[in-house]
Amino acid sequence: MILVHDLDHVRQGRALKSELYGVGAIALVTAIISLVLAAREHWLAPAAVVVVGFGNVVGVALVHVVPHWGPLSDPYAASHVDWFSWAVIVTMMLVGLMLGIAGIRAFRESSHKKAHSIYEPLSL
Repeated sequence: MILVHDLDHVRQGRALKSELYGVGAIALVTAIISLVLAAREHWLAPAAVVVVGFGNVVGVALVHVVPHWGPLSDPYAASHVDWFSWAVIVTMMLVGLMLGIAGIRAFRESSHKKAHSIYEPLSL
């Protein structure tokens, strides 16, 4: 969804502040890192997915939904973007929410397995 959102910015044809390009790059890189961690079933994957998922929800809301508040702000209401751009960020926020919840579940499952493995007898 981050790539779809980035392409939507190109489609809009609006000039963005350089700070926002940096924020977008950080979002994309952290999403790729969490994807690689999840694909490798790394023990940090659940935490990474929680941070990236919920981070995208908060980040998109702060940048595009709330009124102008500073240099990292690009409120869609003030820019009068079309329905497609709104649909993209709403979908992006929903996907981020689902990822964050999935990361919490995975974290709980992995910690639950570790707790039970402590009490299992050793087989020699």
